[in-house]
Amino acid sequence: MQTLLNAQNSLLIGIDIQEKLINVMCNKQDVLKNANILLRGGKILGVKTILSEQYPKGLGKTDGSLKFRVVDDFSTQFDENDETPQVRLFEKISFSIFNDHALKSFIQDSQCKSLIFFGIETHVCILQSTIMALEMGFEVWLIEDCLSSRNKANHNNALCFMRSQGAKIINTESFLFGFLSEAKGAQFKAISGLIK
Repeated sequence: MQTLLNAQNSLLIGIDIQEKLINVMCNKQDVLKNANILLRGGKILGVKTILSEQYPKGLGKTDGSLKFRVVDDFSTQFDENDETPQVRLFEKISFSIFNDHALKSFIQDSQCKSLIFFGIETHVCILQSTIMALEMGFEVWLIEDCLSSRNKANHNNALCFMRSQGAKIINTESFLFGFLSEAKGAQFKAISGLIK
């Protein structure tokens, strides 16, 4: 059966959900809640996940309410009963993740075709990363209820522009169910439990 997305061809990318940034974002509680759901859902579905941090020395590390384990590579084996999401973590100073050599190389080497963005700020780092990803031929999905800016108007304007350029806008729940084709099986049960 066909699904919207394929875990083997997808990369979940969380951008700059950091201590000193998140506190001034509109809808910050929704972003944090949905980011945790996406991280846990990615683990359940087998979607590789990376997180970026914009100048963490000045802006702080990824917000402590997000639960994950940093790994050096995704082949690292941990206790299969441990439900903690595994992520690769990258520091950057550029707005677009594609202007950072390590991030760009990792994404290109992953052979993934679909990039799924969540994080902040919609009208700066998300927008620049999205436009460059589209120009490079990636299919781009934006998780609307897990994106934010300090200003709601800037957030909405950026979403409208990115949609006009070819980005696909979706929400957390639709995205997670987009990897499944039917309402049965262990993954369906686990994803259903996440969003209740």
